[in-house]
Parts: sequence; structure tokens; C-alpha cells
Amino acid sequence: MKELVRIEEIKINGIKNVCHGKISFNEYSNILKGNFHDLKSVLGIYGQNGSGKTTVLEVTKLLKNILIGNKLPDYFDKFINNECENAEISYTFFINSMASKQLVTYTFLIGLIDEKYQIYSEKIVSKEYSETENKWKPQVTLIECTNQEIVLKKLANKISKDSLIELRVAQDIEKGTSFIFHKRNNKILLEQLTNTIRNDDQRLIDVLRLLPLYAETSLIIIENDVMGSINLNTYVPINLYLSKNDSLKMGEIAVNLLKPNEMPMEVFKDLEIVIKQIDIVLNAIIPSIRLEITNQKKQFLKNGEDGINFEIVSIRNNKLIPLKYESEGIKRLISVISSMIAAFNNYSICLMIDEFDSGIFEYLLGELVEIIDESAKGQFVFTSHNLRALEKLSYKSIIVTTANTNNRYIQLTGIKSNNNVRDYYYTNILLGGQCEPIYEETKNFKIKRAFRKAGSFNE
Repeated sequence: MKELVRIEEIKINGIKNVCHGKISFNEYSNILKGNFHDLKSVLGIYGQNGSGKTTVLEVTKLLKNILIGNKLPDYFDKFINNECENAEISYTFFINSMASKQLVTYTFLIGLIDEKYQIYSEKIVSKEYSETENKWKPQVTLIECTNQEIVLKKLANKISKDSLIELRVAQDIEKGTSFIFHKRNNKILLEQLTNTIRNDDQRLIDVLRLLPLYAETSLIIIENDVMGSINLNTYVPINLYLSKNDSLKMGEIAVNLLKPNEMPMEVFKDLEIVIKQIDIVLNAIIPSIRLEITNQKKQFLKNGEDGINFEIVSIRNNKLIPLKYESEGIKRLISVISSMIAAFNNYSICLMIDEFDSGIFEYLLGELVEIIDESAKGQFVFTSHNLRALEKLSYKSIIVTTANTNNRYIQLTGIKSNNNVRDYYYTNILLGGQCEPIYEETKNFKIKRAFRKAGSFNE
């Protein structure tokens, strides 16, 4: 297995409607026991509207941007929970490098500094697995930074004074970035540590090198806003992931549904491969449909580049159907299948999809989730309102949200081997039985009265 990074645990404090919440992947307990062979994780997040499901994806997208050196979004003040002044986010990763196996926890605190939200504290701790003793060694702090200062004197002494000044200046110029993972700072830290390398530095070098690479190439978050364009029949955003011969191309290609598309020839060649990939999987899921690129015409683009004009159509019973006339569910599948292929075949991929069930037939949803759970190599996290997946996954792969903002995410407990998890979840909504209420109770008579009261404004 090549170098590997996987998320094992997420802790969220003070973000949106989550005062505190913790989510652990099913495989984490195996890794803690020294079992590194059964590395496959599907995690379904369920709960009522507005209870923190999408927050998990939004925070992971925030992490992705921080690790690749980007600034906090300008609208970050909307992320802070009304009951909290600051936010604290923590991710635990399993990192398997050429040098060691380690569990790494990256924690960062975000608060208001000079009337702007900034990352003011960061800490990376690690525990290493001893192959000779077959156990995890005690946890150590690799690096800790507060207000642009490296707290650990032993580490700070390994970095030249000029470099320390450069580190501070780089973050001053781009406020809101990570002190550790700002692109220039990350490069400086790696150079300085590599020049003065000791055994205890190698783990930090691996973390500084691998986490940004993982965020950029292996962490895929598909938010529900892609459905807006699909519902409006304007375009289908096709999430592209192509990895071949040590090269990687990933991103999103917008396919116009209202008129023929035109794009540079190089981009089209990538899209052509992805459409073939999607067609193979889509035809296996829905045998009566194929996907094809038609009406290809070479042309020069406005900037003088070689380009091509084309359309994407579905084929049913040998008839070509413009993609805009396909169902929302078909277009949704076309949008996400390339990323699902990547997660199915690659151990390092973590794919997160918001409202995975949107537009997808209930029975098919269950089959897809079961197939991914049984055979996918990567990690797959999804939110859903459709409970079909609860009949296909182990309860250990299901996280439910609660009505307690200070303990937002729990695993169902008390489930027996003969229980139907879907029925059990319904029962606990109605009767309780978990450590936290998993549904904020509503009263039918109040809802009816509200409808009548609201309707009176029309009289």
C-alpha cells in the first residue's frame, strides 16, 4: 500500500448549530487495536432538518481549505454558533508513511482578532505505532502555535531566526490562513526540518508534507448546492477525478443543458474519459440507459485555442434524448459517479456527499450504499433523509443527530442482532431510549393550527 491518509475522528465545537459534536469512523476502533487491514468506512448521517448533518461537510470543506493554505471565507462569522464566541475544530488522521504509522490530531481554534475571524491557535499531536511491540506509543506534541509563535522551544530552536520572521510575515500578509499550513510557511518549515532532521522530526515532516497533499488530491466534498442548477435545468456539474501514471486531474466541469457546449480540446479529452467511466457504471445501475457525446465539431475558441463544440445525450431504446429531459435523479448520478468511482478504487479518497438520496429511487439507494460498504476501498460519508440505508448498513456505520446542541452526534445503542435498524430508529424517535433525544418533538395539532393561522392572512 502506498502512503496513506484517512480521517478517523471529527470534533466540532461552536460551529453553526453544533456547540459540541464528535463523530468517529467505524474503522477507528480497529486501528486503535493495531488492525490496519480492514480499512473501509461508510458513514451515513441522519437526523431532522437543521440538526447539524450538513455542518459536518461544511467543516470538512473548511479543513480542506486550511490545509491547502487558503484563507477563512469572508462569511465565516455566519459559521460561529450564537452561543459561542470562538470555534474549535479537531480532526484525527491515520497516516501510514514510508517511515511510520501514526495517529495525528490537528486542532485549530478560530476567534475574533482585530474585528476579523482568524486562526489564533493550532496544535498537532501524534502517537506512533511500534511494529516491534505491536502497540501505540504515548502521544506527543509535534508542533503548537499561538498568535504566530511556535510554542515548543525545542522545535523553534531548530528554525533560524530569519525563517521565524518569514513565517510571521507570511501570515500577516494573508490574515485568516493557518500559520502551519500557509503555503509559504509550510515550505519553510519543511526545508528547515529537513536540514536539521532527527528521528523525532520525521513524523512532523510527514504530517506537513502529506496533509496538504491529501486535502488537495483526496478529500472530495460535494455539497447540495449542485442540485440547484440541476433542478433549474441549466447545467450538470460533473465532478471529475482522473488519476493515471502519477498524474491527477480533479475538479468540476459544468455541462450546459440549454445549448451546445464548447471547451478547450485538452479539457474535452478529460471529459471524454469521464463520460466513458460514467456510462459504464450508469448502465450497470440502470441497464436501459447509455450516455454519449454527440455532434462533435472542432472549432477555434475566442482566445485562439483549439476547441470543440459538443452535446451530451442519453440513449434509450436507440433514441437520443437531450440530457435536460432526463430525470433529476439521473442527472444527479451523472454528476457524482466519477467521484464515487475514485472512492471505490482508492484507499486515500474520502468522498462526502450531502443529501446523497436526492432524486434517487429508494431501493437503488440501498443497493448502492450496500455495494460501497462491502467493496469500496476509500471512505464514503453521506447525509440523507431516506432511511433505506439503515436497512443495509451496520448500526456502527450510522450517526444520528440529537436535539442536544452540546452532544450533537451519537451512535444508536441497545440494538440487538435481530433488530431492523430503520424500525429501531423510528421507535426511538417516538419513544426515546437513547442517551439524548434524537428528535425535537413536534405536535400535530400545533402544526394544523399554524397552517390555519397563516392562511388567515389571505382572507
